[in-house]
This record gives sequence, structure tokens and C-alpha cells, in this order.
Amino acid sequence: MCPFRPGKLPVLATFLVLAAALLHASTVMQFNLAEMTRRAQKIYVGTVRSATESTIEVGGGQLAVVTYQISVDEDLRGDTALVKGVRVAEIRMLGKQKTVQLGTIRSVAPVPDMPVLIVGQTYLIFATTPSAIGLSTTVGLGQGSFRLYGKGDGQMAVNEVNNAGLFRDMQAPAAASAALRTAVPQAAGPIRYVELRAQILTLVGSRR
Repeated sequence: MCPFRPGKLPVLATFLVLAAALLHASTVMQFNLAEMTRRAQKIYVGTVRSATESTIEVGGGQLAVVTYQISVDEDLRGDTALVKGVRVAEIRMLGKQKTVQLGTIRSVAPVPDMPVLIVGQTYLIFATTPSAIGLSTTVGLGQGSFRLYGKGDGQMAVNEVNNAGLFRDMQAPAAASAALRTAVPQAAGPIRYVELRAQILTLVGSRR
């Protein structure tokens, strides 16, 4: 039996502190659109180009991470960098963590499941501010990644919780066009992206 060595304690502490921070920040209150907009550092629409798994060293241990590169079609808040003439956003999330073995202590950091972005799929992303070690996620986890499908004015948007609570306690934005100035729907389900975009831009503008 391998004895527990005090020198390994910082590794376990790092995992527990990180887990607690993620659980506090991300687990998971139900946010409406106004709350999600307020919490997002960047909001953009783009298509996932790649998803690369790797690890980073934190406190003497290794954390699994997934780095997504996204070709950005439109920035609704914040600017994305130009890479060879293409606007590219990068978001690095926690990956699936392996069991941590520290002497006789065997533990898995109790972190929530991160959203999974599919290569080739187009999303509306509400991205959080990166942490000190460069990790971020989407606001409210699956609430802040909206899969877009369809074309033109018929394009639809739906997040990982089927838009549940997206318009809770909200009213239609006053700046919306006459065609969109209807009562904000309270029921879950996909929404036309053109309507969602108009409301986001109104919310972003009111916070400038």
C-alpha cells in the first residue's frame, strides 16, 4: 500500500478548490436572456472548426481540457481576433477528468459536465470571462450554447435545455422592430434566431 505523502496535498487541494469554484459559478442557476447577456464577456455566432483535447498543469496535477476553435460570422458583444483573414474565437473548457490517486485517497473532482460543441455545427455562444488559468465555458453551461439550424429568416436557435426559462420575467424589448414587438414567449422550445438576435442587441446596447 502506498502511503499518503503530505507533498501531494496541494494537488488534491487544487482539484477541490477548482471544483468548488466551477460548481459555484456554473451549477446551474436558470438564467433568462437578460441575465445571460449580463454575465457574458463575449457573444458571437460561429461554426466550430476544431476540438482539441489536451492537459494543463495546475498545482502539480494535470487537468484535462478541450480547446474549441470557432470561425466567427458575427460578433454581438466583444471582438474576435483575425487569423489569416478569418475571425477566430477560442474557448478552452474543462474536459472529462480522470480519477485522482493520492496515496490511499482516490477521488474524482466533482466538476459539472461541460457543454460539448460539435465540429462543423454553428452556434450562438455566450462565453464567460477566462479564469486565471485560461479556462472558460458558456454562461450557465448548456444554457449559453445555442445550436442554429435552418436558413434565412427561418433559422432557429435552441440551447441544451430547450430554451427553458429563457424569457422568464422578461418583457419584449422596446427597441425591437414592429414585426418583432410581440409578447416574449414564456414556453420552452426553439425560437427564430432573427428574434433572439434583436433582443440580444437591445440588451447589449442598454449596457454600453
